[in-house]
Amino acid sequence: MSKLLFFVALSILTLPLISSSTSTSSNQEVDAETWGCQDSFASTSSSTSARSDQEEVDAVIKTLLCQGGFTIWAKLLEISKTKLVLPVNATMFVPTDAAIMDLRYATEMNPSLIPYHITPKHHLLLSDLYHLKPLTLLPTLVPWKTILITSTSLSNYKIDNAIITQTDIYVSSRLVVHGINHILDLNPQRSSMPPLLRSGNVLGARISPAPAPASA
Repeated sequence: MSKLLFFVALSILTLPLISSSTSTSSNQEVDAETWGCQDSFASTSSSTSARSDQEEVDAVIKTLLCQGGFTIWAKLLEISKTKLVLPVNATMFVPTDAAIMDLRYATEMNPSLIPYHITPKHHLLLSDLYHLKPLTLLPTLVPWKTILITSTSLSNYKIDNAIITQTDIYVSSRLVVHGINHILDLNPQRSSMPPLLRSGNVLGARISPAPAPASA
């Protein structure tokens, strides 16, 4: 039942997005004006002052709406932010609107969707990501579930089936946000991977430590 209600809510949220390109552009302009993007976008992501979880999520929501192309995820964060507990250091991978609206992923719309897209204890800027090796596993907020780095190519950096298309969308002292072109699969198919990596189970697998800061 919870999955059904979640998917219904998502369907309602996506209705305003299924319109002409002119209407979408107009809506984005309204969102940008409402959130004051032009005036305070830079300060939103660069502020290092301490924030509560909800204040941090609000800042991410604002940045995603100002960025454009991540409206659905922003709205999902809005309806779930009171229950979302962010780690002190974390990285969030955000699917585009197009990725979420792809009906092939409808069965994956469940309460674990957002937690599975957050890697705790890893504040991974683009420069940090390039220090990680292929087949490195990253933890998520879903117990025993991981994300697999499948490619570290400069032009095609991939985590499981998703390409990181926009980097460092939001950066604060505790959170980094990157955009991806697919929803991450909670039950990834890794048949070609070594046995410990196939199920996405963290037990016995190699988990990346927090990377060393890049030298100046």
